[in-house]
Amino acid sequence: MSTPGSGHNGGPPLDPPVRHERGQCKNCIHWHAPSDNEQRAYEMFRLDLSRKRVKRLSGTCDRVLLDGRSSTAFSATTAEFGCRNFEAKPRPARPVGGGLLTIWRNGRIAWQGPEEKTPSRYLQETLDLEDGETPETGGG
Repeated sequence: MSTPGSGHNGGPPLDPPVRHERGQCKNCIHWHAPSDNEQRAYEMFRLDLSRKRVKRLSGTCDRVLLDGRSSTAFSATTAEFGCRNFEAKPRPARPVGGGLLTIWRNGRIAWQGPEEKTPSRYLQETLDLEDGETPETGGG
């Protein structure tokens, strides 16, 4: 039996837990992250793989709303910064497929390959089967 917040098979959660605290810029729809090159250089420096000094990464936001202000401002902010104008980014769509599928017929492998490339002759919708019916038993 799975507990709330655990994966579909009772394992660890599939997604990180949602934080109910004040939002951070890295999760905000308005924030623009630094370039990939800057992020790579900073990560190399942080892991001590490069001696070249780099500044701490900061992205930009044109809708920063600070406590005590009524208007928004443009600012360079770090990923952990949080403002009162936080609006969560939509979750990315989960990829479909990617699994390996094996179809057996009479004790032998009839087809094997990626799930999304399953031949139509093996699809449930194409076979038009009734509930409890299998391709081997047929109808009636």
